[in-house]
Amino acid sequence: MTTPKVTCFHDGECPLCNLEINGMKKLDKAGNIQWVDITKEPEALAAAGITYKQAMDRIHVIDAGQQMQTGVRGFIAVWKQLPYYRRIAGLVERLPFLIAIMDAGYRVFAYYRLPLTGKKRAQ
Repeated sequence: MTTPKVTCFHDGECPLCNLEINGMKKLDKAGNIQWVDITKEPEALAAAGITYKQAMDRIHVIDAGQQMQTGVRGFIAVWKQLPYYRRIAGLVERLPFLIAIMDAGYRVFAYYRLPLTGKKRAQ
């Protein structure tokens, strides 16, 4: 297995998030992504300079260039490492208006995901 190229910080206790994350984990056969469940590895957040609240509010990904990406740009960094998803990442990057639309939708999802799953928002 290779050294992971990107690091994805995700909420492992969110059933909605887990549907997507677990699907992507299955595709990550090359081991290009380090999957960090922030509920099990909170110390990883501090090492990356992310607060728990920030991590719960938006997905955070350290991309292949070691830059922090959040929201849709974070997903794009992950998608670039996965078969099938690479094409989606390329398409989204070529259409900047699509990033803005997807990011607006993601912000709404991220805001409501905790109440939808019975969790309280991080303070």
